[in-house]
Amino acid sequence: MTMLCIIISVLLVTMIFSMADMAIRMEKTRVIEEHGNWHIMLKEPSEQQIEQIAQQTDVMASSRYDGLNFDLSEDYTINGKSCVIVGGDNAILTEIYDNLTEGRYPTKEDEILLSNRAKELLSLKIGDAITVHTPAGDFDYTISGFGGDVTITTDADIVGAFLNWDSFQSLAKAEGSKLAPVCFVRFDENIHIRKVIAELRKTYGFTDETLSENTALLGLTGFSSDSYIMGMYLVATILFVLVLAAGVFMIAGSLNSRTAERTQFFGMLRCIGASRAQVMHIVKLEALYWCKTAVPIGVIVGIVGTWMLCALLRFGAGTEFVQIPLFGISSVGIISGIVVGVLTVLLSSISPARRAAGVSPVAAVTGNLSENGNASRPIKRNFLKIEMDLGIHHAVSSPKNLLLMTGSFALSIIMILSFSVLIQWVNMALNPLKPWAPDVFYSSPDNLCEIKQSFAKEVESRPYVKRVFGRMYQSLPAEYEGELGQIDLISYENQQFQWAAEDLIAGDISAVSEGNGVLTVFDKSNSLKVGDTIQLEQTELNVAGVLKDSPFDTSDQPTVICSEKRFKEITGKDAYAVLDVQLSKKATEQNVNELHALADGHYRFYDRLAQNKDTQNTYFMFCLFVYGFLAVITLITIIHTVNSISMSVSARTKQYGAMRAVGMDSLQIKKMIIMEAATYTTLGLLAGCGLGLPLHHFLYSQMITNYWGTAWQIPLTSIGGILVLLVFTSLLAPFAPAKRICNMPITATINEL
Repeated sequence: MTMLCIIISVLLVTMIFSMADMAIRMEKTRVIEEHGNWHIMLKEPSEQQIEQIAQQTDVMASSRYDGLNFDLSEDYTINGKSCVIVGGDNAILTEIYDNLTEGRYPTKEDEILLSNRAKELLSLKIGDAITVHTPAGDFDYTISGFGGDVTITTDADIVGAFLNWDSFQSLAKAEGSKLAPVCFVRFDENIHIRKVIAELRKTYGFTDETLSENTALLGLTGFSSDSYIMGMYLVATILFVLVLAAGVFMIAGSLNSRTAERTQFFGMLRCIGASRAQVMHIVKLEALYWCKTAVPIGVIVGIVGTWMLCALLRFGAGTEFVQIPLFGISSVGIISGIVVGVLTVLLSSISPARRAAGVSPVAAVTGNLSENGNASRPIKRNFLKIEMDLGIHHAVSSPKNLLLMTGSFALSIIMILSFSVLIQWVNMALNPLKPWAPDVFYSSPDNLCEIKQSFAKEVESRPYVKRVFGRMYQSLPAEYEGELGQIDLISYENQQFQWAAEDLIAGDISAVSEGNGVLTVFDKSNSLKVGDTIQLEQTELNVAGVLKDSPFDTSDQPTVICSEKRFKEITGKDAYAVLDVQLSKKATEQNVNELHALADGHYRFYDRLAQNKDTQNTYFMFCLFVYGFLAVITLITIIHTVNSISMSVSARTKQYGAMRAVGMDSLQIKKMIIMEAATYTTLGLLAGCGLGLPLHHFLYSQMITNYWGTAWQIPLTSIGGILVLLVFTSLLAPFAPAKRICNMPITATINEL
């Protein structure tokens, strides 16, 4: 059992750190592909600053960057397709972004690089001549390559064009556009990036407004200054300490049991002259001897388990896991498994070693380590029966054993409560899990209310369409909290108000759905609360409720939600800006293409069906891992409890024999052992909930409340599951030892030791 406990401890640590390492590698690759391999972005730096920063030895790459028609509000087209035109240095395509898929960087003034999507939509090839139509006129270019999809959205029928920096400046000058360039900077990852960023701020006077950080990439390399990322570091540390503590309690309990089994052996060593220090040394060396076999097995099984989990994620979850390494070897995981395994064993052996060394030679050779002589006084009777009192007495008579047993239970409860926060966090983080998540949707090209309700009815009439719901949108000038600004006014219909009720964290939603008052969405930049007023040009809006989440991307201005009726009264418009469509489970790719055809170029069409399915798979895999880990911890707790109760019974074999000899029957013996187990579980429940609930509140606040604003609630479901587990363990643990004692002859139990 001791070797098994060590193997499980090393296995868990190796797999946790290896999976974390693989996840960081995967996420780093994904972040670089999606957001770029840069650490800071400087807004409108001078040419002198760009040149000086690029020459620093700790800067690996830098590039200027800017664009025209990002919002698609102007008439820039290539072969009839709306386009975005950007400019930058060579490094933006090869070192900041890996976006040059074919051809070369456009070095000449009349050369242009087009996005991969342009190649598909317009059937172009390298060397073709194209004409870019702009508000200032037509410009002819020769295609030098393809790539650069990162400059634009890949969902709509839009193409991207890339020019070298000098050509881009010339075009912008001809267009009369004022540029606001940024400079991306990538540092050497072997330096202390946080220190270099601080020096740049001090040297050049950059502020938070002029220097932005790539929080995702810095967070993965441990250099993020973002408060939320720092909070997540703290969460990871707490969860690691819990796993380490679980290993210590598990192995310490097993070693204590082995020590109790060999009381006579330690007593004989003391009789022939062994000192306390020598006995302690023997116990510690024995524990380390187990490591010789258990640690390599745990590491090897952990590596194989990591490979299996990576394969499961890569082939069974969503497309976001296609970059996870299949057969990666994590030096961090291996070293952590070895170090933590040995450290856990050393920590676990301290208490058993002291216990063994503290045994007197005379007491030890009697074979009863757990009792220090005869009881000085009889056990006081109370309202419980005598066998119940004896069971409680057996549980509390050894403070160290009581601490280990209740600590093991308490730690399991704390871990269940702590890791359950991860499930709630992923529920908040993955939008496609929300009931309002669309499978496909239409949007107005200019974000105006242009999608007619007759079009919505036409879409809804399709047999494979489950639900259609639209939203009207308009940005309006407003006065709120004593300041002038803008708000995003958005309409909801009845179904969306029903979904919003589940995300309500303050106020009342019923009045809003009837046309009285508005809702707002919690955000760090939005301080509107229930009771506040928003003054528009001709009307006043009262905030009646606050939501924790919404289908919209956050912006710098508050999101305000009202009924469709109220929206029409304020703006005079009754068409939608966005039309969301949810499909039935039987919907096919052909059905999606039919819906795309309905747009007929009038509206933009976005397909989220495959992405939603991938995210759903990711969610299930995440839950599988978290619940699987908790199941392992729970199983360890049950095995440890059963083993400890068994050892406790074995240590008192003489007592049970004497009790049976004076008339105690088998049922009373069983009740006594069950009561001992129940005492451990009850105290463990009190300690676990007493420590676990505050920790659950802290983790919830760090991971969820600080980001989404959702208030913490007592996790009644988790506590209910814990109660079921404790009752099951209390009934299961005494079964085998009670049956063994009751089946032994009385004479055998008295003479057992």
